[in-house]
Amino acid sequence: AGTPVETRADLGIGRGDLHRDGQSLKLTVHSLGHVATLPGQAVVTDADGHEVARVAIPALPAPLDLLPKTVEVELKLPQGFKPDGASVQVSQQGDAEEVTRLNNRLSLE
Repeated sequence: AGTPVETRADLGIGRGDLHRDGQSLKLTVHSLGHVATLPGQAVVTDADGHEVARVAIPALPAPLDLLPKTVEVELKLPQGFKPDGASVQVSQQGDAEEVTRLNNRLSLE
C-alpha cells in the first residue's frame, strides 16, 4: 500500500559508509531511489534509545544518470560515548515514504 515505488525517493547507508574517529562520526549517505530525496537527518542513538547526536542531510538528486549521488555528513559524539548497542539512522523530513527502510540504520559496534 502507498505510493508506487517508482515514484519514491530512497536514502541509504551501508557498512562502508561509516567512519568513526574519536568523537567524530563521518557518514556517507546515498540517494538510491527513483526521485530526489527531501532534506532529512541522521541521528545517533545510544543503547537505551536516547538521541546523542543529530545532523541535517540536504536534499539529494535521484541517480537517474546511474552515477552515485551522495553526501558526507559529520556527527559529533559526546565525551564518554559508548558505541555498544548504539546505531545511526537516516530519514527524510516528514518520514517520507521510501523504496525501502532496510538500508536506513547501521549499528556502531
